Amino acid sequence: MSSSSLQLPVIQNWSCHNCGGCCREHLIEITEEEKRRIDKQGWTAADGIATERPIIQKIGKGRYRLSHQNDGACVFLDDSGLCRIHAKFGEPAKPLACRVYPYAYHPTGEKSLAVSLRFSCPSVVQNLGSAVTDQRIELQKLGNQIVAGKKRDHSAPLIHRNSVHGPQQVNWPDFHRFLKAFDVAFADTSVDFVVRLMRVLSWLELVEQSQFQTIKGDKLNEFLELVTNASVKAQPDNDLPLHRPGRLAKVMFRLLTAQHARHDTEADVRSGLSMRLNLLSAALKYTTGFGTVPVLHGSQSAATAFEDSANTSPEQHRARFAELEGEFNCRTAGIDELFTRYFRVKIQGIHFCGPANFNTTLVEGFHGLALMYPIVLWLARLRAVRNNRSTVSLVDVQTALATADHNFAYSPALGLKSALQRVSLLAKMKQLTSLIGWYSR
Repeated sequence: MSSSSLQLPVIQNWSCHNCGGCCREHLIEITEEEKRRIDKQGWTAADGIATERPIIQKIGKGRYRLSHQNDGACVFLDDSGLCRIHAKFGEPAKPLACRVYPYAYHPTGEKSLAVSLRFSCPSVVQNLGSAVTDQRIELQKLGNQIVAGKKRDHSAPLIHRNSVHGPQQVNWPDFHRFLKAFDVAFADTSVDFVVRLMRVLSWLELVEQSQFQTIKGDKLNEFLELVTNASVKAQPDNDLPLHRPGRLAKVMFRLLTAQHARHDTEADVRSGLSMRLNLLSAALKYTTGFGTVPVLHGSQSAATAFEDSANTSPEQHRARFAELEGEFNCRTAGIDELFTRYFRVKIQGIHFCGPANFNTTLVEGFHGLALMYPIVLWLARLRAVRNNRSTVSLVDVQTALATADHNFAYSPALGLKSALQRVSLLAKMKQLTSLIGWYSR
């Protein structure tokens, strides 16, 4: 079988720093072959493995996942934060899902894969380690294992589903023309990140009103150049108009933010009814937007990496929703650099639409990605207020991004019709730019 060519993000570094966060915050599904291999490894209590439950749980017909310890950690995570399988048998013996993380592979043609990264890993957020482009050989091996025996002739994601023109789809070369236009727009550091984001949303409105049956190849290049130039002329500098988001928009936005902030571990799920009641109470508070912001289970890896508490400690300020609506000085060079890297990695890796994001179209998927900007800044404001500050720091944003990206395109709750409709309604109500501008202050 021939190898799939790789399209790698060119502006990202990563190396594992053994924080162990991914081994606590993810449920690892394994194949039947991996189950047989682990069974043959002969794990016992003498290896430090908990014996009160099986090390592998069946979750459906032919489906299995690794068990977790009482504190929520993977059954194979030791006290020093390292994997017992890796230590005893070497990295190749680990399940493929463990070896791939935080990388994500997505089809970008019949024999091509785009590689992205999950910013739920603190090392990815901080851009630590060696350049991704220097890891091509190992990433190629992983990619070959991922596609082995699977369908490889995927069509490009839809561009949009405009009710007038019907679903619009292009071939892969033309789809990459859209991606290039995105990437070029976000690479332009002559203006603040928020301006770049609003420019793209502006020309996407024109894309959503267009048909692409005859706009192909060079004609598509001309079309994209025309609409992007128009958006630059409409917003040439950083003098942004500021519009307060509407009340209904804020309700939908807060609910989406709460869904991105949740980090439910195996231990949380086992708590049963009490957890569901707490989530119901939190949902009601996020809906009303009054009073104190509820504490949701946060990212343990982010808490460790950024010296944060996953829950509000007694000495921290109990933040109120109203306190998050002021100006927090969110448009700094460091914060802009982080968001620039985040968006470009997601775009280059096709990690925002199609199969990578609940089969959304390019337009729908980008609307969801665009909302990550105000969602992350809202969570960063919350962290700042809880620590008695009225200015957002880079660490606040890094912590918030690691928290929110854990769920972006992965949480089943965000793939529900209700969540996808919230994103669609915010776009149709033209509230995306209001939210982006408001929380970027």
